Amino acid sequence: MFHKILINSRWRELNAVRIIFAIYAIGFLYGTKNHIEDILRDGLLGYHYVPFPVNLYWTLLTVLDPLAIIFLVFLPFWGMTLSVWIMATDIAVNLSVAWYYDWPAGIFTDGRLGLQIAFGLFVFFTVPLARRRIKKVMSSLPTFTLPIHCKFKKIGKKLSSP
Repeated sequence: MFHKILINSRWRELNAVRIIFAIYAIGFLYGTKNHIEDILRDGLLGYHYVPFPVNLYWTLLTVLDPLAIIFLVFLPFWGMTLSVWIMATDIAVNLSVAWYYDWPAGIFTDGRLGLQIAFGLFVFFTVPLARRRIKKVMSSLPTFTLPIHCKFKKIGKKLSSP
């Protein structure tokens, strides 16, 4: 249901959320592209210069990054949570690897780490705004409940339906 509201231009309160989510999508698509290129070049689990858990994590980002985009559109609160988790863990892992390997070996010399940190900070600072806007719009939607017509008979101490 949210994807219909997100696309519907009548909800002007969501204009900022649309822009924020578009930037998230660009960032996560860029990350997905990089991980796909790495897999095509080096093979599945091709980050042989790092320990296996880091290798596995970086490979899994090929799936997690696009999953965050899908969640942002269809399950926005899950998508924002996944986005924050991805960026926090990815920055932590990449800074750890950079600290351990990069300064002596020069692995992260292409500047992607700085770009990733900037994107991560954008995600961290804009998720609360997007969350508030979405909650505001969702709370203004009409709610309805389905009528439930059940009659219960009291039999001893138990309630049962006829």
